[in-house]
Amino acid sequence: MDNLQIAECIEKLFSSITDNYIFVYTPPKVGSTTLVTSLRISLGRSYNVIHIHDEIMLSVLTGINNVKINDIINFLSGQGKNVYVIDVYRTPIERKMSEFFEKISCHHFNNTEENISKYSIKRISNRFNKLFPHLENGDHYFEQYNIDNPIPFDFINKFTLQLINNVKYIKLRLCDSNIWSDILTNIFKSEIVIIYDYNTENKCIGYLYKRFKQEYRLPINFFELIKECKYLNFYYDETERNNYINYWSNKLSNDFFTPYTKSEYNFYMNLCLENQYINDIQNEHYIDNGCFCNYCTKKRKDIFFKAKSGLKVFEKIIHREVINEVKNEKINKINDKLKNVINGYISKQKFKPKQFKINVLSKP
Repeated sequence: MDNLQIAECIEKLFSSITDNYIFVYTPPKVGSTTLVTSLRISLGRSYNVIHIHDEIMLSVLTGINNVKINDIINFLSGQGKNVYVIDVYRTPIERKMSEFFEKISCHHFNNTEENISKYSIKRISNRFNKLFPHLENGDHYFEQYNIDNPIPFDFINKFTLQLINNVKYIKLRLCDSNIWSDILTNIFKSEIVIIYDYNTENKCIGYLYKRFKQEYRLPINFFELIKECKYLNFYYDETERNNYINYWSNKLSNDFFTPYTKSEYNFYMNLCLENQYINDIQNEHYIDNGCFCNYCTKKRKDIFFKAKSGLKVFEKIIHREVINEVKNEKINKINDKLKNVINGYISKQKFKPKQFKINVLSKP
């Protein structure tokens, strides 16, 4: 692999050079956006944090096609950089639901979220079931990191950390997100606050998504697939697995559903992409977009302390918007000063004539 191309990728991915890098290298819809935002807000300039799903995303971000994510990770590690790679596990049915609803508008129905919100749960369920076996199934820790022997998940500490070739590979679970703050603070030796970001339930389609999760019934043949899922068996202990299986056993339809075959699914996706007229590119995806300028750094600190105190965060750290905020604050301060000067001048002018009048009248 050409080191010059890898170095070019690094230059395009990161806005600054540091000794510390975090790759949140996960499949979509596992809570990774929350993780990225929390790490960026909490660690600030001390770490470069990148969010990446696959080589297609890497190519879009850099414009370079023949460099792999692992090439960049190993290159930085080989230069003596402190490199962390983080993956997150999410239970299979919930992950499939989240992925489906993420692209329900731009891919699956090619309609606005407002119009899709009027669809029946039966219609949504039918489409979801046709796609079910083909929606997100893989696990980056097993399939993308080139780790020959992944260590067993630590059910006591709720994470694993595996050191390979000076790279620290971390595996978390979304079900433990309520203690991510403690886990990550312990790992990075710096206080990490968790800021929940990009929740589907907060989008326009959110009400339908909530209803679907409540009313959906799993076909009996899909239930058998879930029970055999090797990742569920690896990342959940026996009690957790039994609880999960029991939960879904009470939400079965008892019907056998025939989904798309692999070739039918490929045809479906190609057709969706050809017919697509709604743009699914997500602009300003994160609360924190990772700019290290002084103004964005200051706003990052403000958000960190708000989150630490328990306040919900609605602001975003988008450089141009932060700059506009700063400009507006300066303009408002200048206007306030001018108002004070003008009001002071007017007050003096009103006071002086009265004083003059009194003086005139007091003369003999």
